[in-house]
Amino acid sequence: LQIPFIAKNQIVLFMYSKDIFSMDDLTHKVRGIKNIKSADLFIPKKITFLNEWIELAIEELKKSPTLHLVYQTN
Repeated sequence: LQIPFIAKNQIVLFMYSKDIFSMDDLTHKVRGIKNIKSADLFIPKKITFLNEWIELAIEELKKSPTLHLVYQTN
């Protein structure tokens, strides 16, 4: 799961569901929460995972004695 981040006046959450209908229901529930001004739904039609790159990144991070946190600030 990805860590939520704050961008200007938005809080960006990454949510996952078993199908598009569940995600649509979840988005409607979020829109109904008090003080939520808007909630947008983006559904990628294709996701490509670069397995070799991910495996190498994990192996490199496992060698480090310190915790590395990565987040987007803009």
